[in-house]
Amino acid sequence: MNSGHGQNKSSGGSVSQFGTGIVADKQGRLLLKNHSKNFVPFALALVALVLTLDRPVQAASWVTNSPMITARFQHTATLLSNSKVLVAGGGNDGGYTANAELYDPATGVGTATGSMNSARELHTATFLPNGKVLVAGGYGGSGYLASAELFDPTTGLWTNTGALNTPRQNHTATLLASGKVLVAGGKGNNGALTNAEIFDPISGTWSATGSLNIARVEHTATLLPNGEVLVTGGSDSNGNPLSSVELFDPTSGTWMAINSLNTARYGHTATLLPNGQVLIVAGTTNYLVTGNAALSSAEIYNPSNGTWTPTSSLNGARVWHTATLLPNGQVMVAGGTTNFDGSSTSFLSSAEVYDPSTGTWTVTNSLNTAREDHTATLLANGKVLVTGGLGAAFFLADTEEYDYPNGTWTNTGSMHIARQNQTATFLTNGKILVAGGVGSSAELFDLASGTWTMTNPMNTARYWHTATLLPNGKVLVAGGEGGNNTAELYNMTNGSWSYTGSMNVSRYLHAAILLPNGKVLVAGGFSSTAELYDPATGKWTYTGSMNISRAEFAAALLSNGKVLAAGGDNNSYGSSAELYDPATGKWTFTGPMNIARGYYEKGFSLLSDGKVLVEGGYAGYSAWLASAEIYDPASGVWTVTGPMNNARSRHAATLLPNGKVLVTAGQNPNDLNSAELFDPATGTWTTTGVLPFATDSHTMTLLPDGQVLVAGGNSPAGSATNAELYNVGLGFSNTWQPQNASITSPLGLGSSLTITGAQFRGIAEGSGGGSQDSSADYPLVQLRSLESGRTVFLSSTNWSTNSFASLPVWNFPPGWALATVFVNGIPSTSSIVNVSVPIPTVTTLTGAAMPTSGAFSFTFTNSVGALFGVLSSTNLSLPLTNWTALGGVTEVSPGQFQFADPQATNTQKFYQIRSP
Repeated sequence: MNSGHGQNKSSGGSVSQFGTGIVADKQGRLLLKNHSKNFVPFALALVALVLTLDRPVQAASWVTNSPMITARFQHTATLLSNSKVLVAGGGNDGGYTANAELYDPATGVGTATGSMNSARELHTATFLPNGKVLVAGGYGGSGYLASAELFDPTTGLWTNTGALNTPRQNHTATLLASGKVLVAGGKGNNGALTNAEIFDPISGTWSATGSLNIARVEHTATLLPNGEVLVTGGSDSNGNPLSSVELFDPTSGTWMAINSLNTARYGHTATLLPNGQVLIVAGTTNYLVTGNAALSSAEIYNPSNGTWTPTSSLNGARVWHTATLLPNGQVMVAGGTTNFDGSSTSFLSSAEVYDPSTGTWTVTNSLNTAREDHTATLLANGKVLVTGGLGAAFFLADTEEYDYPNGTWTNTGSMHIARQNQTATFLTNGKILVAGGVGSSAELFDLASGTWTMTNPMNTARYWHTATLLPNGKVLVAGGEGGNNTAELYNMTNGSWSYTGSMNVSRYLHAAILLPNGKVLVAGGFSSTAELYDPATGKWTYTGSMNISRAEFAAALLSNGKVLAAGGDNNSYGSSAELYDPATGKWTFTGPMNIARGYYEKGFSLLSDGKVLVEGGYAGYSAWLASAEIYDPASGVWTVTGPMNNARSRHAATLLPNGKVLVTAGQNPNDLNSAELFDPATGTWTTTGVLPFATDSHTMTLLPDGQVLVAGGNSPAGSATNAELYNVGLGFSNTWQPQNASITSPLGLGSSLTITGAQFRGIAEGSGGGSQDSSADYPLVQLRSLESGRTVFLSSTNWSTNSFASLPVWNFPPGWALATVFVNGIPSTSSIVNVSVPIPTVTTLTGAAMPTSGAFSFTFTNSVGALFGVLSSTNLSLPLTNWTALGGVTEVSPGQFQFADPQATNTQKFYQIRSP
């Protein structure tokens, strides 16, 4: 196993004998000689040092998620534009690894991806503007590496690119404002390096640039707001700490020595603060000589005058830790080690937070596992992901996330009319339309002013109705108690309501789902019938009926285009679930829920990974439920997850931009004012503040600024006018947010989404520290369907400080969506995008084949995102109404469709495709 830190590398392969039965590897770390298992970690003598906790900072905590597939340390972790984290390479008990895995914050689980072409540790990984990841250098089986390779998130594959001019490890890599990558220093075959070189992603080549004034390894490199690169400290070839500092000017390609650090150090961290200054934290003076030489000191660089100023020291000394700039502008330092005296290593689990406004450190909750040489990555949701490292168990596979405290509630202006069982609809002008609940009145909430204004009333008083935002920007209100079978449209341009075609069946407490073809499916309402509304004609037509009559049930549009209906009430409470296929117009049973539940029509959420969460409800006979379960469309199976802290029915739930689910109020049996958050990554619930009033049958709406509006409902005093806003509590300044200016709208499926704005590179880097740390100061863009709640992070093809362009968008529900830019874990105010409804074209079937499996198949090309079904018959003369409707058409790539009929036989059979 090769050395962990550059200053004590050796090129040989031997170990040094310290005494009988004990040897040291090339890191100088002690190993216990074991005749049956060769060398094993001398872990029994290791003690994890945990600092005594003072007051926790904002009550943040660490949560352990699923472990990595491979234990590793001195690896890299890189945030991708799809919000996942690429963990690559590193060292472990097998030597050096080439394998890589992807951690998904939505699930807290990692999956294997393609392996690198070269096994390596102490390399660097840099996220490029084209969406790929550049890995360069490191140490492997052949020694110091010059090789470099690119990871493509769209394919999961690695390809070699131009090699470095100088093999090196423990160097730094900095993405310059030009989109090129500066690699500087590190350790090579002849010791610490002075040379530096620049990678051009366009040509895939490296070119030499000016050399550092001093050879160094285990230094830090920080991109400053003016585009220069600040390099601090490190050690020379003999392991002596450096206090020298220099600046790289990308324009001239030269380095300039500037004022030195107050304390020579290496193994430290450097973090760019929102005010443009740089915080240097801890490190070591020379552990090979003094052993217990970790530092607790910290100092700050001011670019405006080039000076270094000491700031408060940490509560405990540490080296080889991580430092992460949090969305609130504070810096969290975690883990590391305190000493290395040749006989034991004290790994740290402690963490503390630096507040730039006061210049002080406060101890926060500790890591669950003490570690050093780990990585820390700021995620799009504002959490901090820690992976791997070296600990008492030696090489670690552990992952854990630093989570923020719960959000806060604030009152906003009250509605003009007290109401319950109303609807709330996000309009394309950014306002919220609240309609009905009591009478026919309607009003609008303006987020900018926090005020409510009356708009024209509906033509018919109604409650327990549905409201659907159509692709044309109008709102379809249908049915409801008092509304019978009537339906009407709201036009936001003039605030008018107009009747449209009436439903075939009177219904209330039903479900309405906007389908991918732009039509609206209405189902149930103390009925098993279902019908479709066509905005183009204003007419309703029957479609297949559900297998079960339902009311107050959960209904969701799945990512495969089908509609899930589950549970509900129709004089009894059921656990059954079924799927509607728009291609066939039929409902088929899917796996049943584990618990029968009703009265939870707003108590479900489509999660970021496409699964569906349902929680709470009522099972009859005073049986209010706290249980929750998750439906997996891939398997059709429901899995029980952690229960809520409070049983509740007639509550409301919404998916937040950070991937958590907010659940509010409800009955139990009295009205509740509690709220709680579900984290899909851990399957756990935490309480999050208290609403000022108890309520049920209210509405909850996600707003463009990331806040959630809760309005009205049934309170102990009757219908309520109350309204309040929930803030997730990241604590960032509005001036740090990325700013959206223009966006592609309408967005045709199969086209690229382009956003322009400002601060897409971020006001400061998101992470700082060792060369393996990943920054997060680049844009991640999330699309969220306003109707279905479906979310997806878009893969980028090009981004800069003021623009973002995605790969072609497809497999996303048409209609209106929110586009949010995340930089450094800070979300922008969302822009509204019209995702256009695909228009099918006349097509010719090709590629007909009868595979050995016996399934007849064919392929065809059509509009991206179009929805198709297939009709089949053995008698061509039969009218189409007598043909059999089949599903099974899959869009395998944008605009490329495939159909397979597993029931095909050698009997003559005819097929026609149709667009529902």
